[in-house]
Amino acid sequence: MLAVGLALAGCGSAPPPDPVQRSVTGFAQAGAKALARGDLAGARAQYGRGLAAAQAVEHFELAGAMLLNLALVEARAGDLAAAHARVDPVIASERYGRTLRASAAVRKALLHADAAEPDAALRSADRAETLCGAPCPHEATLAALRARVALALAQRAARAAEGGGQDAELANAWRLQGRALSALGQGDAAAARFADALALDRRLALPERVALDLVEAAEHEHRRGRTAAARDFYERAIVVQRAAGQPRDAERLQQRLDALPK
Repeated sequence: MLAVGLALAGCGSAPPPDPVQRSVTGFAQAGAKALARGDLAGARAQYGRGLAAAQAVEHFELAGAMLLNLALVEARAGDLAAAHARVDPVIASERYGRTLRASAAVRKALLHADAAEPDAALRSADRAETLCGAPCPHEATLAALRARVALALAQRAARAAEGGGQDAELANAWRLQGRALSALGQGDAAAARFADALALDRRLALPERVALDLVEAAEHEHRRGRTAAARDFYERAIVVQRAAGQPRDAERLQQRLDALPK
């Protein structure tokens, strides 16, 4: 509901100071109610009236908000091309201001992700981050988007590795899936993927990869507050690194282990 929230926040719940804002607020609220009950045609009509009212007096902030709302409606209707056509003018023109342009770039990135276009999604996410500045209110959305894209790419890599009989690359893909699932908050699924990668790397007798799998698993358990499990994985990784002749890596990992709460 990114775009709807933006429009209503922009118009505000208090009585607006001029007739245009008052009119557009009414259209935005009517459009939001129509969208909430699944009336896409009604939402499109109301937001369209709001857009026309804003454009008639060149009120770019309100017009941009209506365009984002219309993009959301088109996306709900499954017309991604029409949704892109709504956000592109906002992104392209400085008249709409950095805040709206950043929101439009976020919406475009989500549209690309929904269409399984990972490269385009990441480009739009980067643009949104540049426009947003710091601190960015879209930071959580962009992080989740990047994790979704990373998961999709890792799944694609896993399918290719399985089809080509490339076990080492399959383990890499599973590890990447684990990272993405961890970032998305899917703790058990991430742990399972790290375990799959570890089992395969152990079978392939790749000590450096085994240590990496253990470290990834440790960091994942630490992120979800399971300190004892994290400590166990770190300790196992240190043993592997020392046995594999990597004393410096083992020492650095020991420092991470020592920093964990007892």
